[in-house]
Amino acid sequence: MKTEMKNYAGFSAKELLDDDYFIQSHKERTPESDIFWNEWLRSGKLARTEYEQACFVLNAFRMKKERITPSGKEELWKRITDANRRVKRTRRLRMSVFISAAASLLIVLLLNVTDMYDRVAIDKSLQLLSQREVTTQVDEIHLILPKKSVAIKGQNSKIQYDSKGNVTVNSEKLQETDTDEEHSFNQLIVPNGKRSTLVLEDGTKMWVNAGSRVIYPNKFKKNRREIFVDGEVYMEVARDEKRPFVVATNMLDVQVLGTSFNVTAYKDDAQSSVVLASGSVRVSTKGEQVKLVPNEMLSYSEQRGSQVKEVLVTDYISWKDGIYIYHSEPLSSILNRISRYYGKEISYDPDVAMFRCSGKLNLLEDLDSLLEGLTHTVPVDYTQSDEKYTFKKRN
Repeated sequence: MKTEMKNYAGFSAKELLDDDYFIQSHKERTPESDIFWNEWLRSGKLARTEYEQACFVLNAFRMKKERITPSGKEELWKRITDANRRVKRTRRLRMSVFISAAASLLIVLLLNVTDMYDRVAIDKSLQLLSQREVTTQVDEIHLILPKKSVAIKGQNSKIQYDSKGNVTVNSEKLQETDTDEEHSFNQLIVPNGKRSTLVLEDGTKMWVNAGSRVIYPNKFKKNRREIFVDGEVYMEVARDEKRPFVVATNMLDVQVLGTSFNVTAYKDDAQSSVVLASGSVRVSTKGEQVKLVPNEMLSYSEQRGSQVKEVLVTDYISWKDGIYIYHSEPLSSILNRISRYYGKEISYDPDVAMFRCSGKLNLLEDLDSLLEGLTHTVPVDYTQSDEKYTFKKRN
């Protein structure tokens, strides 16, 4: 399907539902069409609320455009709008009310809209803590303990807990922790441009990538080990058959006994993934559970659901050693990853985002040298203003 470079700036949800390319690109999704819409949303010229409302209605109907009659569409929007007028809340709440009203109406009309979550039940305190908004846009790595927060200087940090829950940071003992506290959780905040390793009290080792957040207890329970991840981590889980290990994220959960795997689950990304290096894991998403074997990757998005394929594991875990390997990957994804890793703002035009690239980058190089190398493999150029880099297609 050919991507049309149409101007969607300022489009409303109703206008999107009347647009042939919007309908077709969501009926027959491709990586190119996903990139196209993500770039419009990223630019801010197309309102995310309008786009999501249109997607919601389109996905719920699950039918061709011609089957949504003009009169039926007008009636649908009239009833949704009327429902929203009756509730005067904040802008955020109005969006929630809009979705709820639309969902209720569509369930009545179609009688087939079901969306059952088959997720792992995690500790309530951990769940509540994971729902709190915490920014990773800070200057230093932060370790948030039950009674204080510690800023850690430098590009990298090494944090290690012993079997009693005592913690050291870069080989320096930080504090004695109260291991008898039942719901005592810590948080590790790793901003863009930084990395960290984290060794938990059971011996599990984690490599935490830039722009990530990990929530974990001082000491695990006797029958279960649970953590929450927003971002990317590579894990080597200490085997303990009596205490299954659960990694909860915003879109999927991973259950293991002892294994090595990579989880990429940034809250702001449309897709999450799990790559298994050794052992076995069971991944739970909406409505299904999938068991992976080594060298398999499960990717999940709200639009496409779960997809499993065989991969070369080293391509997905080499980031912890400062190497980024990519195969036929959109340039937008590559630039976004570089931006996160180096902690620098990188923007680009929609036509730049569509290029697909294969290669290997040494993330230990300075950013200017790395970006200069990219311009020799892709017909793009970039300019730098202060701390911001802007890419454009080469004329």
